[in-house]
Amino acid sequence: MVSKLQEDVEEKIKYYWRGVHAFGKSFKHYNWQTLELLLNLTFTYNLVDAGLSSKTRQRGLSRAALNVLSILNHSDGKKGCKHHEISKLLLVSRANITGLIDGLIRQGLVERAYDDNDRRICIAKISKKGEALVKSFLPEYFEHAVGLFSNLSDKEKKQFNELLVKMRVGVKKV
Repeated sequence: MVSKLQEDVEEKIKYYWRGVHAFGKSFKHYNWQTLELLLNLTFTYNLVDAGLSSKTRQRGLSRAALNVLSILNHSDGKKGCKHHEISKLLLVSRANITGLIDGLIRQGLVERAYDDNDRRICIAKISKKGEALVKSFLPEYFEHAVGLFSNLSDKEKKQFNELLVKMRVGVKKV
């Protein structure tokens, strides 16, 4: 039985096949398999992102905010992390980190400290309330994430991960 979601994706693929394929064939570097892969990656990412985001929103968080809390929860000796260190791990701009941390401070989940040697350097530390939230929420978040991929075997997940890594290496070269 085909799900509504599968029908929607198939309809989108058909649209792009009809609308783009005939036009794209006139270009030297057009390749339908590449475009179909790109479309499927995009559709799948959007579905996974929506599924995980709905779970974090139940706790009043964004996925990025949960990621910051997780990083701070596992920082070296609970000393916290400098904003730029968090930014490197999240791959978002420093301005976004500051906004995320400001919001987490308002929620009482994070505290801000300053480097003893250089007061310009901000350090974010997880609060006791933040630690409790991470400890209580991550198990159900992980369970939800496992559910999103439950139709894949462990072998398929391993193979898919290997292909994604291979793809990232190729993308970095372009």
